[in-house]
Amino acid sequence: MPYKIMMSVAAIVPLIFLIAFVVVPEFFILQSYPGAEGLALDIGITHRYLMSGMLFIVVCLAFQSRKVEKVDNQKEVLLGVAIGFSVMCAVIISMPLCRDIPLSIPPMIATGAIAALSFWSRLKLS
Repeated sequence: MPYKIMMSVAAIVPLIFLIAFVVVPEFFILQSYPGAEGLALDIGITHRYLMSGMLFIVVCLAFQSRKVEKVDNQKEVLLGVAIGFSVMCAVIISMPLCRDIPLSIPPMIATGAIAALSFWSRLKLS
């Protein structure tokens, strides 16, 4: 996959989660913590809004890094993207094992796919 397209995809996936976290934060909190109510629900919603802000930073960085020209620099950026999404995927997978939280299938698939595509795109750069 060409570098510019890969970085666009790497920016779009967090953007989708960002929008979902802002539009329906209660859905995500109640999926993970069905008994949350009152202050606990408010804290969870606030946490989702903070995560949205952090995701916006990631979206901006990924989108702006599409303009990197040198192949060596592109490889470094793709390695960072691949490692970052791999770690996020591992964290999502470990949550049901370490905590009593159900596995989030869509984020696991999305982060794992972006990680794999980033590693593959990095190998294809010449």
